[in-house]
Amino acid sequence: MMTLKSQIPNNVTSDFYRHLPAINSFEEATRSLTHADVPHDWWIVIADVIGSTKAIEAGAYKTVNTVGVACIAAVVNVDRNIDLPFLFGGDGATFAVPDVMLSRVEVALRGAQKLSRESFGLNLRIGFVRVSDLVNKGFWVRLGKLKLSSHVTQPVFSGRGWEEAERRVKTIDAIGVRRVRELDGIAEANFEGFECRWQGIPSFNGHKLALLVCATSADAETNLATYQLVLGKIQTIYGDVVQYHPLQAQAMRLTFNPRLLMHEWRVRTSQFILWKRISYLAKMLFQNFAGMILFARNMDTETTKWSAYRDELVENSDFRKFDGMLRMVMDGSEAQATALQNFLDAEYQAGKLAYGMHKSREALITCIVQSFSGNHMHFVDGSDGGYALAAKDLKRQLELAVKCS
Repeated sequence: MMTLKSQIPNNVTSDFYRHLPAINSFEEATRSLTHADVPHDWWIVIADVIGSTKAIEAGAYKTVNTVGVACIAAVVNVDRNIDLPFLFGGDGATFAVPDVMLSRVEVALRGAQKLSRESFGLNLRIGFVRVSDLVNKGFWVRLGKLKLSSHVTQPVFSGRGWEEAERRVKTIDAIGVRRVRELDGIAEANFEGFECRWQGIPSFNGHKLALLVCATSADAETNLATYQLVLGKIQTIYGDVVQYHPLQAQAMRLTFNPRLLMHEWRVRTSQFILWKRISYLAKMLFQNFAGMILFARNMDTETTKWSAYRDELVENSDFRKFDGMLRMVMDGSEAQATALQNFLDAEYQAGKLAYGMHKSREALITCIVQSFSGNHMHFVDGSDGGYALAAKDLKRQLELAVKCS
């Protein structure tokens, strides 16, 4: 089978991701043969909230989510003419950016660090690792693209380079990391498109399950088989994707809760003078009131088909993704979660994988809206820190596996 490495023009650099063919099936998109090598002059960018677990345990899970998505908005807005791959991780985000954007992305991410510190009291750790440095050390870096809808795609990562980049950035004295620090230069970011106006989405069957699965073989094909086995087992236990999707269009409700609206307000008005901040809050409330009417009556305008917007929202959500490990937020029952955990325990004992799970009563969504007519992306997590707390269990299993090996 011909891989995408040979199908992408050699002269593609900043337009690499734009030209990458999109795949319609999530299961197929996880197969590395559908991926292409990331150009060697690109950089992997890791951003994460320092001390996110403690912040989440203190009840600041929505704040942690907000900072992670604000990083995405800051980077996307650097140059909207260049398509960039990014994945939301709950307490941060991972990107790949071309060398020609490096200095501008650094400025934007310093702006995100400033926002995080001043508006939310959280510190962001950010670092860049050059793809060529990883490849030269034997860590391959590959990328696929999943089609969510006619307007929105989602990247799919493969290769140990992504994991190695994260390890280096999170290791204080690691070499080969270009670190971003707020005070090292200009700190300015554009957070246009960041939105956070929806109520939490309650469980339909018992809970929302945040799931992380990491295949642990040294052989890539063995790991691929493990992920396909896990996805097949999820389908057997939970049914098709519609049955376990954490969002449903009819369950989406706009919020008027000031505590929830304050997250967007702080992000979008962080650089405004007082009267503009007040004006933005009034605009948010007016737009939500208008939206409530439009949604209730399934009304459309000349520019936007509001009757279909919530269906598009569900379609454009990142409730499942693959970045070298499987990440999902699913709606299900206790019996289903128990059956899945029993299966994963057996695979863990067999040395095939490690996993983490965390149950939440609601799903939270945080959004980047570039257009109300299809081009909007929605990031899903558990209401009390689903991904971050599932990661604690995953890390513990991985550490135990190392000690026992």
